Amino acid sequence: EKKTYKKKIVVGFRYADWLDKLLMVLGTTMAILHGAGQPLMMIVFGDMTDRFFSLGNFSFNLIGRLEEEMTRYAYYYSEIGAGVLFAAYMQVAFWTVAAGRQIKKIRQQFFHAIMRQEIGWFDVNDVGELNTRLIDDVSKINEGIGDKIGMFFQAISTFLTGFIVGFTKGWKLTLVILALSPVLGFSSALWAKILSAFTDKELAAYAKAGAVAEEVLAAVRTVIAFGGQKKEIERYHKNLEDAKHIGIKKAVTANISMGIVFLLIYSSYALAIWYGTSLILSDDYTIGKVFTVFFSILLGAYSVGQTAPSMEAFANARGAAYAVFNIIDNEPQIDSFSESGYKPDHIRGNLEFCNVYFNYPARPDVKVLKGLNLKVNCDQTVALVGGSGCGKSTIVQLIQRFYDPLEGTITLDGQDIRNLNVRYLREIIGVVNQEPILFATTIAENIRYGCEDVNMEEIEKAAKDANAYDFIMKLPDKFETMVGERGAQLSGGQKQRIAIARALVRNPKILLLDEATSALDTQSESVVQAALDKAQKGRTTIVIAHRLSTVQNADLIAAFEDGVVTEQGSHNELMERNGVYCKLVNMQTVETEVQSDEEEDVLSVKKNFKEMMLKESLSNGLIRRSTRKSIKKTRVQNNGFDVKEEDIPPVSFLKIMKLNKAEWPYFVVGTLCAVINGVSLCTVHFPHLSTFFYYYYYY
Repeated sequence: EKKTYKKKIVVGFRYADWLDKLLMVLGTTMAILHGAGQPLMMIVFGDMTDRFFSLGNFSFNLIGRLEEEMTRYAYYYSEIGAGVLFAAYMQVAFWTVAAGRQIKKIRQQFFHAIMRQEIGWFDVNDVGELNTRLIDDVSKINEGIGDKIGMFFQAISTFLTGFIVGFTKGWKLTLVILALSPVLGFSSALWAKILSAFTDKELAAYAKAGAVAEEVLAAVRTVIAFGGQKKEIERYHKNLEDAKHIGIKKAVTANISMGIVFLLIYSSYALAIWYGTSLILSDDYTIGKVFTVFFSILLGAYSVGQTAPSMEAFANARGAAYAVFNIIDNEPQIDSFSESGYKPDHIRGNLEFCNVYFNYPARPDVKVLKGLNLKVNCDQTVALVGGSGCGKSTIVQLIQRFYDPLEGTITLDGQDIRNLNVRYLREIIGVVNQEPILFATTIAENIRYGCEDVNMEEIEKAAKDANAYDFIMKLPDKFETMVGERGAQLSGGQKQRIAIARALVRNPKILLLDEATSALDTQSESVVQAALDKAQKGRTTIVIAHRLSTVQNADLIAAFEDGVVTEQGSHNELMERNGVYCKLVNMQTVETEVQSDEEEDVLSVKKNFKEMMLKESLSNGLIRRSTRKSIKKTRVQNNGFDVKEEDIPPVSFLKIMKLNKAEWPYFVVGTLCAVINGVSLCTVHFPHLSTFFYYYYYY
């Protein structure tokens, strides 16, 4: 059952161990000491003020004593300042380290959870959006459980200490100032709730935009080839527009709420000045006591406003954690990391489909398999043929347990594959797909992906079995040659042969070939087909192909139509029946015969040109020259050359601002308002001081 999380900040600490908790406790302690420093300093300030006025109104003979008293208070200030400096440093250090340790675990668990999901889950979840969550959302959690927590506790400590000092030194004035506190607290709570709602929507919009960007960049060659740049830019901008509108609403709400908070704070100032003056005139309070109470409450109230960045970070973290942890706790129906399930000591390779029905999770209304029955004997090669969408490739995915059938069973040696351990099942299966996926590492490492614990001799043997050994040895770095991103340094035939070697290195009992040669030219196909013929010996093999040359030598050919096997037998038997298979063969024969002599000449010229370019590139040690800088850099480093990093000149701030020409009126108004707000924080105390001094000297 899938868990859901209430949006509480404590959810972000679920991966904290005892050391993290200790660091957070120490960080909180330091934050409390840090926050208490300023209100405590106001006690010193009030006492100093009273002492100053009591000694300052007498003769000049007391000047030496006044200097002595002020020096003593200066020492108090220095001691408190040193303590605050130490507490502030340790506060940030403890919380930052604790957050970094937890975020590492969250990233690991999140990526592990993604790798753990079944393929059907990826059909209904955008991979690009997952990448955005892995990067952006986890970073937002980091901000919400890091030093912002320490700053929040610091502000709360300042608030509480300020009011404790206020009640201790002058409860009357404190109660009057507190008259507006309930309204202040309510407005802050309402602001946090609204901000959290906007944050959720904003994160979702940016995740969609990130998914579009990743999809386009992954297929950038196709986009450029079809001139789709403008369309993709518009699609990306549309998602950004949605995020922008939500962000504007969020900013307006946040700023209005912040304005209300400062309005309430300044209103409390006015109330405090009026009542504090009355208390001084009635001789209930000294001016130092009024200063202590007023500034302690002032600092406490102002600290509430300083929680704004922390509150925003908490809101972002809550929204991000809600999505991230729901993915982490999603239990896959087919768990490839599970240790449960039967692991037979010996596998023969007999496969059987019994009345199998299936449809994909992303298309529940479309029935792909409709009562499929098929038997594949051990060491037998069975070819599956049929039109597009008839369910051939679905069979390959069902055998690997990427999906489970809705009805019916798939058995291996009489055992339902759902009862077998998933990882064990996939380890005895070798797969070669139409588009081989290679990783940006060496040839040896790409082959080793088939079986992690193989040695170099086994890798070389697999390469020989796949007819890849000869071309690999002609490369400068041989098996240590970097293949580039998605194998961009190699030709299609070479990538396919490495993919075959990767499938064979695990010595699979079952071999699945899904259109393994359909994307290759004639010459590459013949080389790859020879490797496949060699690989099929002694294994249960299922071949999916359209080309007659690939399937006609199979032990059994099964013709598909509308999700079921309509006929099966050898090539000659099916041709005599004049059914679905015969029609497919005749259609392919007609397509081959209609090629004109002129087209054959063009193909011949292209073939000769490719051979010439192949020889030239082999002399340089590489088959394809990638235009990607990263691949070039890796290749040069592997050949033993030092690469000098390019010095990138810094971009001026003015140039960055020019990118926002349309928003300059907002910048100007915003800057002026920021200046006014900043000046007001500094000048707000002058009327207070002048009022108190006036009443003290003249009354």
